[in-house]
Amino acid sequence: MQKGILILLSFIFFISIYAQKEQLSPAQSEGLKEGQSNFRAGVRIGFSCSQITGDGFPFQGFNKFGAFAGPFVNFPITKNGKWFIQTELNFIMKGCKHVPKFNEYGNIVGPVIHQYVLQLMYGEIPLLVKWKIIKGLELELGPAFGILFKNTDVEKVDGYINIGAPPFFRFEFAGIIGVNYRFYKHLGASLRYEGSFLPVRKHTQHDYTYLLAGQHNQTFCFSVYYQF
Repeated sequence: MQKGILILLSFIFFISIYAQKEQLSPAQSEGLKEGQSNFRAGVRIGFSCSQITGDGFPFQGFNKFGAFAGPFVNFPITKNGKWFIQTELNFIMKGCKHVPKFNEYGNIVGPVIHQYVLQLMYGEIPLLVKWKIIKGLELELGPAFGILFKNTDVEKVDGYINIGAPPFFRFEFAGIIGVNYRFYKHLGASLRYEGSFLPVRKHTQHDYTYLLAGQHNQTFCFSVYYQF
């Protein structure tokens, strides 16, 4: 099942690349043949820090760290080269982590849960519009479609492990906003924020029926990238 999901994501990614190439002007297409086009590819690697919010979820804070990596392609959509479209195929880890704090008397401060770790692993395809502000500095904005292929939800209370929270939805629809800075010819760094538009799971104690109820991912990602 997981292999099938990854194959599907790869298929969508490369179809997006082909569609972008087909939309190039005749002059740009000729440039592709001559190796002179601005149609560029690259790869990034970095880390994410995330949290889950919504419907009274008690563990706030971007305390869950994870991996973030994947290839990308982009091409200009304006003659002055200020605006780009970028498609990516990323592996990203989200979730949350809570390690309790104790006061001077040895009592837990906050929710009476000794430890809680939630780890979500997604394959994700963003479709971003990028704006080159000045040389080397870019803003990016756009949606991202993700497929959850593994999750671990563990709650430890007094040494016991409780598992039984509502399942996570298989698909995620999120929004991305970020900034990139290319500090060398092919090397750059990226910082982005990503938040899910739709819930990724219903809350454990509520069964709301309206659209945005439930728990939502919120993630910051930092990465370095190499553009060929």
